[in-house]
Amino acid sequence: MDDHGHQTDDHSQSGHSQFGQRGANRVTADIDALRELITRAKSMPMSASCIVNRTEALELVERIAGGLPDELAEARGVLDGSRSQIAQAEAEANQIIERAREQAAELAGHTSIVQQAEEIAAKLVAESQTEAAELRVETDAFIDERMASFESVLQKTASQVKTARGRLSARSHLDGQS
Repeated sequence: MDDHGHQTDDHSQSGHSQFGQRGANRVTADIDALRELITRAKSMPMSASCIVNRTEALELVERIAGGLPDELAEARGVLDGSRSQIAQAEAEANQIIERAREQAAELAGHTSIVQQAEEIAAKLVAESQTEAAELRVETDAFIDERMASFESVLQKTASQVKTARGRLSARSHLDGQS
């Protein structure tokens, strides 16, 4: 948890680029700066409203919005990388199956050898399918974790932008001008 009670991710994930970390850190820093701007804003007497430097607030909102495409690109990269891993695992499984079939065909000359070869081939196929399924589950869990983290960042950003816009609207009577 950081100073503002937000969840932080202290460990690095494989496939998480330095650019993505900088982008996430920049978006988080800009959100924190926007929060600080609002927190230290001068209060209006007898009101929950405050005076916020519009230029500074809008600049922070624009920087946050500018950082989100980087986060989306990183999420797409993670997803593409995971798909690549699944495809590679499936290709390896198919190669193992093909090798098992070739070995079975070579041994087909003898009845007992054929039976053994079929058992080995079935075992190799089952092992390959199990390995591919495990890798798929692992990859899906990783993707889900990254997407959940990204979803959380987006929700926090949207909530903070909505709050800031509400305050600006209330202060400047912008209710019907969006």
